[in-house]
Amino acid sequence: MLANYYNSQVIDLFLRSSRDCFFGRAPMFYDELEPSDILFIGVNPSFSDLKKSYSFVLANCLNDKETTYLSKMTLNQFEDLYSNTNNLVANCKYLGDIHRVHKLNYAYFNKFKQISAILKVKIEHIDLFPMRETSQVKVAKFLNQNMKFREECCLLLVSVIAKIRPKVIIVENSYARDALINSEIAEVNDFFPPFHFDSFKSNNAGTPVNKEGMAVYYTSMLTGQRAMDLGSFHRLIWSINSFLKLTNGKV
Repeated sequence: MLANYYNSQVIDLFLRSSRDCFFGRAPMFYDELEPSDILFIGVNPSFSDLKKSYSFVLANCLNDKETTYLSKMTLNQFEDLYSNTNNLVANCKYLGDIHRVHKLNYAYFNKFKQISAILKVKIEHIDLFPMRETSQVKVAKFLNQNMKFREECCLLLVSVIAKIRPKVIIVENSYARDALINSEIAEVNDFFPPFHFDSFKSNNAGTPVNKEGMAVYYTSMLTGQRAMDLGSFHRLIWSINSFLKLTNGKV
């Protein structure tokens, strides 16, 4: 199972790294990761107010039979999952299922689902950096001072992409885009070409195509206060659809 691979790699990275790399919190885990047509890439999971997050999980976990057991969790147990970093292996499933509740119900994922419904394709989402922190300023400052850790995260991402095998990759965060484009690791460069119009392989959909034949879109956030406008959103869908038609959905 691909999620097991990713989660085990993140645990290994956590154990090899300073706790500062994860802001003293448990890293991001996934309940599942599957081969998909479109892969959305964010920067890192936020760390919401625990009481609000706990209430959100309790209110929504009953909607999915895989996560109903979370309704029996106390607030103290919920908090311990994030703060007790000595039991990552034991807590991995719980944290993955908590993410599942958010993925199925949180508004952040609605635009991704909308694209999936319009184009009738399978989608997946993953964050480049598995540390939990809401402040992008703090995340960027830390990563800019810890380039080795940043590069390790980039390399982990491309190892997962190679297994997901998307036809289209959408990087919807500017810091994540710059980290991937400017990586010094050749394997990362193969997946994330820069916008050098005299060198990158292009296509009639008007976006770079990486060495694996995947179309790569570098966009703004699809949701939130700084989300792209509706016209840009529909233009993105049109371009993705054009690429899939040009390639007959094959990479």
